[in-house]
Amino acid sequence: MPGFDQARVGDVLEIQQLILEWGYDLDITGGSKVAKLCTDDCDYKVGGVQHLGPDAITKFYAARNERVRTQQKDGVRTQRHTITNPRVSFQGAQDATIEFLIVNYSAEGKAPALNLVGPTIIADCQMKCRFDSARGWLIASFDSQPVFIGNDPFLNASVVKK
Repeated sequence: MPGFDQARVGDVLEIQQLILEWGYDLDITGGSKVAKLCTDDCDYKVGGVQHLGPDAITKFYAARNERVRTQQKDGVRTQRHTITNPRVSFQGAQDATIEFLIVNYSAEGKAPALNLVGPTIIADCQMKCRFDSARGWLIASFDSQPVFIGNDPFLNASVVKK
């Protein structure tokens, strides 16, 4: 069973909070602030497509939010990411990996979403994090592997490899 010394306990909590802030931003702003949580060289993959650095990450979420505006009922998409089973490991003083599970619920239109049958997607996720003395813990890479994929054409267009 992994254990952490007292100094690492604080790092674990900060890394978990970073991931929770990431999920909150995805749900509330559609990811428009995610790039601020990332390193300058962040390798961010969604559906197997790589986005390198904050500018590319910002462009990805801006394009997604434009698709929401033009393709979803009332230009709105309601989603919630449940982040669970976090496991943090350290690869040195300034490098860590957090593995976790995302259970995502989403639907077009404003909340409350009616007639939801189950999660939109469940995915195993991995983020590598790096400590920056000026900004704290940041996301250096992100990738996920779907375990279950629901029947949501909008989400599936982004995450199902063609």
